[in-house]
Amino acid sequence: MKYNFKKSMKGTAFSMILPLFIMGEVHANAEDVHRIIDICTSSERVMKDYAMVGMKITYHDPQKDIDDSVKRVNKELKEMEGHKITKSLHAEEEALHTEWSKILGELKNAPTKEGALVLHDHVNTFAKHCETLAEHLAADTGNPAEHYVVLIARLNLDVQELAGTYVLKSWGAIEDKAYYDEVHHILKDFNAAYDELETADEDMVSKSVKEKLTVIKKHFMVFEFMAESKSGRYVPLLIAKKAESIHKETTEILLQEESEVE
Repeated sequence: MKYNFKKSMKGTAFSMILPLFIMGEVHANAEDVHRIIDICTSSERVMKDYAMVGMKITYHDPQKDIDDSVKRVNKELKEMEGHKITKSLHAEEEALHTEWSKILGELKNAPTKEGALVLHDHVNTFAKHCETLAEHLAADTGNPAEHYVVLIARLNLDVQELAGTYVLKSWGAIEDKAYYDEVHHILKDFNAAYDELETADEDMVSKSVKEKLTVIKKHFMVFEFMAESKSGRYVPLLIAKKAESIHKETTEILLQEESEVE
């Protein structure tokens, strides 16, 4: 029987290409989840810092914080793009790039109350897409514990969002109804995430992590009281300091949780 070399090579070539095609897309990993969490958080912190610049509050050099957040998000979006995740997740990532460009466009302008509301809408849209992508990346890892990593991050996201909205209100850039509606939505989201973490099995969220989360909850209660107050007196510097403190505490918890997940 005559050996068909061309036919054999064609089949071999196809069999070599197929694995490469399959390997073109890979599942998300814990690093992807942490990267998107950092992107989400950095975007929320921009809103607070923008409003603080507008109010001429110099605590923590808010303009430098904005610049650092922008560099951080740009870098991490680029790194995420370099990881060949699935097509559907890549499409979500591209949508995130589009929303981020809108934020960058507004940040080029000097802070104004009108601009703050535009930026607020862009940040909220970005954060919503970002949180959805975080959940999808967590699910794509195949590790159910990553869902709880995202939930811990959500607590911090809610804190940073609440701080930004509070400083906006302090500046007089947002009306009462819109402000209190958003505050109630944020509080509801925080409590839902916290309750799910508190009742999670300890093989998903360790006892040690849960104990640290109770500290975050106690600190958040002060945040909650200040945000819901209708006294007409606002203390943006205090809320900024508390937001920074909770951010650091949550970052430490995330590092511990991720080490336990691995």
